[in-house]
Amino acid sequence: MKILMCHKFHFAAGGAEVYLFDLCAGLKDLGHTVISFSTRNPRNLASRYSEYFVESADLSSIGSAARFVYSLESSRNIARLIDKYHPDLAHIHNIYHQISPSILKVLAKNRIPAVMTLHDYKLICPNYSLFTRGEPCERCKGGKYYNAVRYKCLKDSYLKSSLAGLEAYFAKQLKIYEENIALFIAPSRFLRDKMIKFGLDAHKVSYLPYAINLESFKPNFELGKYILYAGNLSVKKGIKLFLESLRDLSPAPAVKIAGNGPLGRDLPVLISRLGLKNVELLGFKSRDELSGIIRNALFVVVPSLWPEVSGLSIYEALSCGKCVVASDRGGIPELVEDKVNGLLFDPVEPGSLRDKINYLVSNPARIMEFGRNGFEKISRINNRKIHYERLSELYSGLVNKNSR
Repeated sequence: MKILMCHKFHFAAGGAEVYLFDLCAGLKDLGHTVISFSTRNPRNLASRYSEYFVESADLSSIGSAARFVYSLESSRNIARLIDKYHPDLAHIHNIYHQISPSILKVLAKNRIPAVMTLHDYKLICPNYSLFTRGEPCERCKGGKYYNAVRYKCLKDSYLKSSLAGLEAYFAKQLKIYEENIALFIAPSRFLRDKMIKFGLDAHKVSYLPYAINLESFKPNFELGKYILYAGNLSVKKGIKLFLESLRDLSPAPAVKIAGNGPLGRDLPVLISRLGLKNVELLGFKSRDELSGIIRNALFVVVPSLWPEVSGLSIYEALSCGKCVVASDRGGIPELVEDKVNGLLFDPVEPGSLRDKINYLVSNPARIMEFGRNGFEKISRINNRKIHYERLSELYSGLVNKNSR
């Protein structure tokens, strides 16, 4: 089968790309042909289809925003790609802004069924995250996208929030995703339920958890030497909450923080103000480097304040045989079972995270027990072979239905 894989980035920008590139490799192993459609970027991985890639857009002006809802370049280029390679099906990932949903009409015109993996909340939330002003938010439920402007939900900018809100109104009124996507795939039950509550047809939303290459993350069940945070350094990821929870811990454990993001420049000041002498900032690390860092950790902390869809950082930690301490939000409890393969904490309860960290530091045997349980669970739910075979079944069903 020829599968047209559409995503706005063709380089490792985040968790969605980790899954995407593993997925492409897995589908090729099953004998499928994967055809890429993305945007041009100096960081892109090599692709034989790069001549069809399009220029990326941004939220810097009204002029550039017009292509958020319709990009003539994207429509033309994907039409040329279809004429050349004749894909059987399109698998859509994140096409918002940089590519635009205009390609969905081209796919429909050419009778190419489309399936879409939901990596975030963009179809129901203009800022992707159901999170604003430091807390979870569902103010836009029912199509009330004016709240995105009212609360400056996107990058704390009236302009960018207005453009994102207008885009959301346009997509909702035209039902551009609902009418042109045959099947939506949600990697967590939490996300599936949330999308349905916000209006998506339940019959068109299928649950299928992520799968990543376990061979890239060799387990190490021995006790490591430091607590690890690995991820984006942003408000919604709870990095400040994590650092504040380390204050007054005795004995003070060694801590490493890997990643970059908008709060990267603020963290040294915060660490100094909190008097934390035991925290090391590692900066951005490649996936290969990060694997070794996780394997040598004592345990991993995921202090998210937003309702995580299905954090790939947790997949990676469990794949390395590491216990995880994580917030009880979003799809996280589907991966981290409290007192089974890690500990869950309430991010709004003062001292909750500190208490969990203290408990594990004082009970090293539980750390190893949880790590082994976590690896067993991720090995069971993260079976790549089953995942790709299930996707192939979904693909075949849509293609056969379309041919009839």
